[in-house]
Amino acid sequence: MMQQPPHIPIMVDAVVNHLVTDKNGIYLDGTMGFGGHANAIMEKLGPTGTYIGLDADPYALEYAKKRLSVHAAFCTLHHVNYRNFPEVLASLEIPQVTGLFFDIGISSYQIDSGDRGFSFQSDAPLDMRFDTSSGESARDFLNTANFNEIGMVIRNYGEERNWKRITRTIVNAVSKGEMETTFHLKAAVESVTHHNFETKTLARVFQGIRIHINSELDSLKIALESSINYLKPGGRIGVIAFHSLEDRIVKRFFKKQAITCTCPREIPVCVCNTKPNLKLVSRKAIVADANEVASNPRSRSAKFRVAERV
Repeated sequence: MMQQPPHIPIMVDAVVNHLVTDKNGIYLDGTMGFGGHANAIMEKLGPTGTYIGLDADPYALEYAKKRLSVHAAFCTLHHVNYRNFPEVLASLEIPQVTGLFFDIGISSYQIDSGDRGFSFQSDAPLDMRFDTSSGESARDFLNTANFNEIGMVIRNYGEERNWKRITRTIVNAVSKGEMETTFHLKAAVESVTHHNFETKTLARVFQGIRIHINSELDSLKIALESSINYLKPGGRIGVIAFHSLEDRIVKRFFKKQAITCTCPREIPVCVCNTKPNLKLVSRKAIVADANEVASNPRSRSAKFRVAERV
């Protein structure tokens, strides 16, 4: 018997009900994690339905393989960043899918893991990579980047107002060889932050660096742009975002792809013949209900948006 899953999936019923429009269709989950949404999707699939799961985190992938082994006939799992999902589909000789799903951001397990470097609550090497087998770690970035590079990451991705003072302390700590662990970074931030705001400031700084290290916003943009060509007409794309930066990207992309006319307002009759690629399934983001928020506080910030290929 498997242990309790280390991560609680968000809005499972909403995801399944909005995404699965054909029980015998093909569904690609670009951010499978520990298989919570995957399990629910596959339980709704018919005898010829297919689930394709991707994840950049090898630990999550191994866990999901064991959890989803009962659905082996329905699924195929891959260790890859979701921005590269077209390559996976090409390898499977699948031109289009019935549904695409992306649950963006970091899982509660990754945050709580003491050895991954995501949290300022535990002392650990400054890593922050979802996939530790490739890419630049947070330690490498902070110890080699200049003031402007670090500052822009903290300002733009962490949305931290005090980014200049924080960046100076980080650069100063680097010069002393004191930027190797999460507690080194924590100490630098706390040294120039009022104690009333320490927790929120630390969260923003760690978030900003993590987003940069994993190219999270670029991955989202690339995956969204690719989605149009790989969704069947009538197929749906669903995205859960936990941060305003991510949700804004999704909202703007869906809105742009759903435009039906680009004519100037002064022209009374449409002459542009614009053909939308998507239509919005829900004009506003779907959010967790009060019961889910009470049982899983992390769901409070989640926004789920869905669009359909036309």
